[in-house]
Amino acid sequence: MQDLLGRLTALDPDASETLKVVTYFDALVARSVGVESMLRGAAVLSGATVGQRDGRQIVRVRADGVRIDPVEPSHAWPVRESGPGAIAWIEREGAAHTNDAMILERLSLALGIIRARRSMGPESAVELAISSYAGADERAAALPRLRLDAKSLRLVASPPDPAPLPQHPSAVVATRHGLTRATILDAETDAVSAWPDAGGLRLGLGIAGPGELLPRSWASALIAVRLTSPAEPIVDVADLGALLLVAEAAEQGPLHPDAVALAALDDRSRELLDAVAEEQSVRAAALRLGRHHSSVQERLTALIEGLGYDPRTPRGHARYVVARMLLTLGS
Repeated sequence: MQDLLGRLTALDPDASETLKVVTYFDALVARSVGVESMLRGAAVLSGATVGQRDGRQIVRVRADGVRIDPVEPSHAWPVRESGPGAIAWIEREGAAHTNDAMILERLSLALGIIRARRSMGPESAVELAISSYAGADERAAALPRLRLDAKSLRLVASPPDPAPLPQHPSAVVATRHGLTRATILDAETDAVSAWPDAGGLRLGLGIAGPGELLPRSWASALIAVRLTSPAEPIVDVADLGALLLVAEAAEQGPLHPDAVALAALDDRSRELLDAVAEEQSVRAAALRLGRHHSSVQERLTALIEGLGYDPRTPRGHARYVVARMLLTLGS
């Protein structure tokens, strides 16, 4: 397939893009993603809002992956049947883009496959249980299908592969930040034990609580997994404390100027600031970095002038930690 894509790119760029569309949806179908994730994938791929009406339920997802309020499709938009009593559409104003027809065709076929699978597998129940747009009754009905006690559960976000042990229900979900596996665990279960053979796997642990809070647990788990690193492959949002409120608020707006200022620095400068903030001493930071004390002090002085605060002071340290977190989440 990759060899064929390479040949088509040279011979016919449009045909190459069409084949990429097919491959993209085949991958989503193979991952057994749910309806909302499939629509999100189509929206990101097309660069336009995509929607589906199945019976009375309408789901729409913007090009940036955010689900938005339902509206009836316009006659001006390209529409295609996606099953009995169901249609899908791309909200394209003006002339259609080259691959709109192919995206809509593959989306409709994929939605039909999801509908056929819905009564067989647990993946759709997982996605329904964690969706903030599903009704409370729908989410409550999904948990018995997964044989879960709704008293105290938590979500774990991880890369699509590997999957956890079979007794832990999970599904691969298309998010704004790419495909991510959502796994529902009993709050008392050690998350690492669900992946016994996956050393170094990055895991984001969401808040624990009753079944009705699973959507918030999932949202917090997505924040946690994006804060993981090779040095800290597992992040539990419980350890973030009040920083979780800052992270959640930041999801709704543009990158804060403090984070923008850090993004403008080179890696070496950010490494120096990390060391100073964590060591709280220029001498200790220089030792950690293997640099001369005077050169670290000189560079730090210039960085402090540019940032407008000193990461060694209590307030400056807090400001730097928050800015660093927001930069990581915004990357």
